[in-house]
Amino acid sequence: MNPIVSRRALAAGLALVATLAARAGWAATVILVRPENPKAVTAEALVRMHGELVSAGFDVQITASTAGADPRASLEQTANGNNVDAVVALLGDSTPGSVEVWVIDRVTGKSVVRRVPSQPESDRAAEILAIRAIELLRASLLEVAMAGGREPPIVPKPPPVEVTRFVDRALDSRKNSRWAIEVGGSGVASFDGVGPALLPMVRLNLALGSYVLLRATAAGLGTRARVQASSGWADLAEQFGLIEAGVRLRPRQRLQPFFSLGAGAQHTSAEGRPSSIYYQGQTAGRWAFLADAGAGLHLSLVHHFAVALEVHAQLAQPYPVVRFLGAQAATSGRPDLLPSLTLIAWL
Repeated sequence: MNPIVSRRALAAGLALVATLAARAGWAATVILVRPENPKAVTAEALVRMHGELVSAGFDVQITASTAGADPRASLEQTANGNNVDAVVALLGDSTPGSVEVWVIDRVTGKSVVRRVPSQPESDRAAEILAIRAIELLRASLLEVAMAGGREPPIVPKPPPVEVTRFVDRALDSRKNSRWAIEVGGSGVASFDGVGPALLPMVRLNLALGSYVLLRATAAGLGTRARVQASSGWADLAEQFGLIEAGVRLRPRQRLQPFFSLGAGAQHTSAEGRPSSIYYQGQTAGRWAFLADAGAGLHLSLVHHFAVALEVHAQLAQPYPVVRFLGAQAATSGRPDLLPSLTLIAWL
């Protein structure tokens, strides 16, 4: 198991546990039960679990199991204490141990027990043991909360402030994904003799917090813009790539104003067609530095989708020039105007 994936899975499990506790009004108290003489792997797993649960805002206590006592009766007695909402027992320590997870719901009075097979000895045995125990705690709470296909009654006592803050941050981070793919199209219109064109567009978005976006944009392989003159015509094809920094206002609202600045490169190729057999058309291409400024609106949809309507102004340097018989007929990128419509899918 990858360490980064393990930490993310553990964080997601804690978020769901805290969410269920907050919704049901539980006191967020967890009892960790260890063997009487735990091995090093089990002791380290308990320390990891304690640290993760405490950082999530839970009140965590560690107790030792009673030697010679029936495990089920002993755990039930522990769970019957005041304000105890969940009991996690690490029993069967000799193999290095299977994990028995008990979850007690004070509202419905239900209990759930699960056993995890022991892991082979490795450098990460304690980490895996802790992750599996908390994942089972999360799954058991979810099973209890969904029992009977109904929501549990609300307990008047509110959750601790630490748990509420933790849940708010966790839910917000899950709702607002960091990465997104954006696909759509952009029109290109010049102010100096170059006809309109339509370009397919794709973007990769990275959210830096709620307001700032970094975007990598690529567009091209679309229709050709035409320049018409008395001596012939020329068809222009354009491709460009940009790195952009953007700011979205009101990020938690359905309609979000958006502004961006970017820079990149543009390639323009032209194919000339003379109107007379006495002249010869030429094909040429040019790379240029591209500066971009944009503004628009993003409309949030359901299931992590959004629609973006934006208008961009692009300035190329050096800008492309179309000539017929040595005379300038049109220019592009001084600046160009690009309205775009795209669909955003947050991953």
